[in-house]
Amino acid sequence: MGRRYRRRNNLGSVVTDVVQVASRLPWWGALLVGLFAYLLIYIGLGGYLEGQLAAQKGNQFYPIIEARYGRFIRLTAWVGHACLLAGAFFAIRNHYFGANAQRTEKGIVGVIARILGRSID
Repeated sequence: MGRRYRRRNNLGSVVTDVVQVASRLPWWGALLVGLFAYLLIYIGLGGYLEGQLAAQKGNQFYPIIEARYGRFIRLTAWVGHACLLAGAFFAIRNHYFGANAQRTEKGIVGVIARILGRSID
């Protein structure tokens, strides 16, 4: 049987990558990975996009640019919060149980981090 086509969001797959990396690190490494991903994605990329949006304030195409950048800014906020939550979870989990998470646990944590990341935003 062939594989089914599944459309994936490139920035959303960062959460899966952070979960994979954080699950294998010691508690302090998982916390640093989550914090670094949050700072890079939400503060860095989201702040850059907000700065670009503010620079176009007087442009006649501002509503179009605002709609386009607004989606990316909300996406960076969601992914940043989800990465921070995943890193914090694995920091606590790895501190008490060690860095040997199973595949199903990683999947569940990824889904829950995405859901909570959306509700925090």
